Amino acid sequence: MVASSILFANPKIAEEIIKMGGKSLLECYQCGSCTAVCPITESIDVSFRRAIRYTQIGLNEKILGDITPWTCNLHGDCTDSCPRGASPSEVLAAIRRYQSGFFDPFGVSRWWNKTKLFEKLILYFVVFVISLSFYYFYYWNSLTGYISTEFFAVKDLSYPIAFSALFASLILFLSAKRAYRAFGGGKEYKVGFLSSIIKLTKFFIEVEKDALKVPEKRDRIIEHVFILLGLGFYTLILLFYLFSPSYFFIYPYGMILKFLGYFAAISLLYGFSSPLMKRLFARQKTHWYYKKFTHSTDWMSLIAFFPVALLYLAILILNDISYYYFSYILYIVVLSLIVPILLLEVPFGKHNHWLYKVLAYYIAARKGFFKEG
Repeated sequence: MVASSILFANPKIAEEIIKMGGKSLLECYQCGSCTAVCPITESIDVSFRRAIRYTQIGLNEKILGDITPWTCNLHGDCTDSCPRGASPSEVLAAIRRYQSGFFDPFGVSRWWNKTKLFEKLILYFVVFVISLSFYYFYYWNSLTGYISTEFFAVKDLSYPIAFSALFASLILFLSAKRAYRAFGGGKEYKVGFLSSIIKLTKFFIEVEKDALKVPEKRDRIIEHVFILLGLGFYTLILLFYLFSPSYFFIYPYGMILKFLGYFAAISLLYGFSSPLMKRLFARQKTHWYYKKFTHSTDWMSLIAFFPVALLYLAILILNDISYYYFSYILYIVVLSLIVPILLLEVPFGKHNHWLYKVLAYYIAARKGFFKEG
């Protein structure tokens, strides 16, 4: 009787995770090959088999406190070698969506991870239209005074972005706090802060360096690197536009910022368009990653950022050929697109996973989960 109650602690959890993309969850028969073949486990003491078993049984507290799903770097060796034809990396992604739904104190992430892409797009479009209307009615008159001069950002336009960024930061802070507690952060630390950072740095360099030798893995790593570089430089350029626009007219700073602007735009465009196109036009030789990872959150994370990257590049080109009027129009559109990204995608969608991943790795390092040698 006791064994039966343990085996079926909460079967609804497995059903929910299957709906969130973990279609092959019940195919796993706990052979452990996923843990054995994963290069991550050579350096860190985690068990993907155990994480999947928690989910099959329905042990909610164990699932929410498990850092294992966040240590998955989607290298895919587990899926390639699974004797049951399951996809452990896909299941782990679904578990991450389940966990993030509980970390969000307002439950919006849980709703976001459950809804269909069409519903997400409708909400995103509504917020975009509201944002665009706000910019048009409140700022158009002030913009007309700038359209005859070389393009630079108007500080007034930053207020909706600043408010949205503040909102996203607050949600992420509260969610990170809950995740930190769930992962057991602050308890039983065995390794110092600096030593942990050094371990993590060496770990990522070694793991990703080996992965870069495999073409299929290399493509995905390069896509993520370009996204991170593009977002970083785009944020830097935006801050200069808003708070120190004079630097754009001072040599050589102006040339450097212009180069970084083009680099950010092209990096973002490649980083988001490459996986988007591979999913849209998947062929027989397309890697299984782009075919399997088609949950609505996967699509939304790409669809939200792709037009921003494309229009940002267009703004730079139009400004260089002195079409300032159109630069400002596109700038308003881009800002209106960024608002729903900050209000929806960043705090509640797939992009908050970066935060939880960093927390999980940091806690693992502090707790001494990394193997010596």
